[in-house]
Amino acid sequence: MGGCSAGHRSLSLCWTGAGTAFGAPKHGRIDDPAGSECAAAPAAGSALDARAGHPPRRGLGGSAQYRPEIRPARQARRYPRSALGARHPAQPRHVYEGATNAAGGDRTLARGAAQFTAKGLFDFEKMFGLEGGSGAVTLTHRHGRDLTLDAHLGTQTSVEEIYGRSRIWRLSQFWYDQKFGPWVDLKIGRMPSSDDFAGFACEFQLNALCGAPTGKIAGNYIYNYPVGQWATRQRVGTADTAYVQVGAYQVNPDNLVDGFSFNFSKGTGALILSEAGWFPKVGGAGYAGSYKVGGWHETSGGNDVYLNDRRLPFPMYRGQPLHHDGRNGLYFVGVQEVYRPDPANTVRNVSAFVRAVASDRETSIYSAQVTGGFIYKGWCAERPNDWIGFGAGQTTPNPRAVEAIELSNLVTRTNRRLPWQERFVEAFYSIAVTDNIVVRPNIQYITRRATPEQKPDVVVFGVTSLITF
Repeated sequence: MGGCSAGHRSLSLCWTGAGTAFGAPKHGRIDDPAGSECAAAPAAGSALDARAGHPPRRGLGGSAQYRPEIRPARQARRYPRSALGARHPAQPRHVYEGATNAAGGDRTLARGAAQFTAKGLFDFEKMFGLEGGSGAVTLTHRHGRDLTLDAHLGTQTSVEEIYGRSRIWRLSQFWYDQKFGPWVDLKIGRMPSSDDFAGFACEFQLNALCGAPTGKIAGNYIYNYPVGQWATRQRVGTADTAYVQVGAYQVNPDNLVDGFSFNFSKGTGALILSEAGWFPKVGGAGYAGSYKVGGWHETSGGNDVYLNDRRLPFPMYRGQPLHHDGRNGLYFVGVQEVYRPDPANTVRNVSAFVRAVASDRETSIYSAQVTGGFIYKGWCAERPNDWIGFGAGQTTPNPRAVEAIELSNLVTRTNRRLPWQERFVEAFYSIAVTDNIVVRPNIQYITRRATPEQKPDVVVFGVTSLITF
């Protein structure tokens, strides 16, 4: 093809996700002004097939939420497959995301944020003869500034997904994984919920398109990577066909501000997640698919967004808000390989994805988010490392919360900001500069035209770069 040059090997990507603080934060965002997650993608097959929660064949578990490790597939194949179907080297990585606003905000700025990650994987079967045993320790540090906040873009999602959950050092992972034969896998320790539930590759810089979708509308109690929580996860199934799993995570707000907190007493409840996964091969060429459906129940509960304890509209009758004993939600993550230029070559392919998440309307400010898109991996035969990606989606506010705030504004004659519907698009081109360096320019577009408030559209030019040392 014209304009293509040879000389690069095929890539395997790691992804990011994003931690979010749902609700109506003072910045008007559903995302934590400092939150995102990352994970590694598989060396072959679907570019987006995170296969979160999958047991490794050789007992090496792994996180589904890392900063995007972007590595050549040739190099990635040296390392054992993680619990998510990805391969992780024990190497430090540094990811940088820069952004500037061409439209929207109160001024034009350029900002950048970054994350440093160091991870160690331990195969206890090789080290100590403990059959099926493995472990991991991961340290992360985030730094930099967020264009969304500094330029006052007023968007609900961050245009730099790597920014978030405080600019501090964290013990993101400290867990032990034990396999009992080919079917049963138990994991215990410190880990984000997005390591094993609703896992999704984070190839996009826009936070709403990145990583596990659960934290996008429930981030005040579902903590995605890099925030670790004390937890356990039990899985029954195989990495090649299907599985069911359940996990319990301590909800402890102290983990948001203290990256090495061992204070169990500040926990407010437990987050219980369950998930079923299915990984079919479609058609004669065996196109890889990954389908996950799950749900959650959080035990500490939350206040009703509209009613008081007498079940009357709180904005009019005041009193104490009605408290619900639990908070709940459902999600779906589907990824399907749909095309290969050469059916025998699994490295070059097109993968499509759809994600949907919904939370209860009693306690949530934002009740739903739907996203979809595709990635063309190795679009040019002479540059099999280069990728093209496109994603779009919509975040929908809870109509009960909107009605409550509108009524409150009317009664109190104030002008509290309403949660609004937000639609967004991102397109990127990923360039493999060398085996260890990837640069990924992107363009993002965010609109709020479907809302009563006149919000200007936002256009952002961004770039993500990753160096594996």
